[in-house]
Amino acid sequence: WNAKYSERPGVEKMLVVMWDMTGIDAYKFSSAEDQRDTYSKYYAGNKFKGGIGTQLCGYGVTWELWTGHCSDSTYHEESGYLQEQEEFQKRYLVDGEIVRFCNVHDKGYRVRAANERHGNQLTAQPVFGKSDLRFKGRDTLFSASIASDRGGNERTVNVSKRSGYVKRGYQPGMDPVMFNDVWLCWMFMANFMYSPVL
Repeated sequence: WNAKYSERPGVEKMLVVMWDMTGIDAYKFSSAEDQRDTYSKYYAGNKFKGGIGTQLCGYGVTWELWTGHCSDSTYHEESGYLQEQEEFQKRYLVDGEIVRFCNVHDKGYRVRAANERHGNQLTAQPVFGKSDLRFKGRDTLFSASIASDRGGNERTVNVSKRSGYVKRGYQPGMDPVMFNDVWLCWMFMANFMYSPVL
């Protein structure tokens, strides 16, 4: 990744992080409002959705759980990690210069403008083909390259859901704050565990 994104002559240095979302099962709520807020058309069920990030070094991070009804693009813009990355950029100076984040997404996200608004962060995602237009050779290679890189993020998604508490999903009587805390803490701990534990 380093060689591909930022360690070649003439290529701007950047902090690369792949962001995605995943759904965590939730029971079918009896309240119509809760049912509407947690129902995800994509997953065809009740979910909580959380952000998953993978850094170049393989360090995984999870972000706050939101209700399943929100879109991935809305979550990306409003959940707070873009703002945190913007603040980090301002403090993380290399030779007195800001090193920008490059957010790698799949093509379903509509976030380029949001990334630019938050510290002029960069976006890398597959080329979006407009109706009936064919990809040119360069677009095909670029899109395939991003898709290949994003495969590394699937491991982080998998590991983030290995906690038995999270794997069972959100059940009646659970404390939503505690459920969110377990979601956040598990991935942090998993970064320091060896494979026999996981």
